[in-house]
Amino acid sequence: MSKQSEDLRQQARRAARLAGTIGSPDDAKALKTLAQQFDEDAERIERSERPPSVL
Repeated sequence: MSKQSEDLRQQARRAARLAGTIGSPDDAKALKTLAQQFDEDAERIERSERPPSVL
């Protein structure tokens, strides 16, 4: 896992935790969406770093 993808995963966890503490449903939803985007970005980075599979 690269530093960049690791940082994105950490940001995703922080956003998700913060979403659970926010009183505003709209803000919580926005933070959950942001957390999901961070996770998806990290996954894309991790996939691009994997060596191609040998068939």
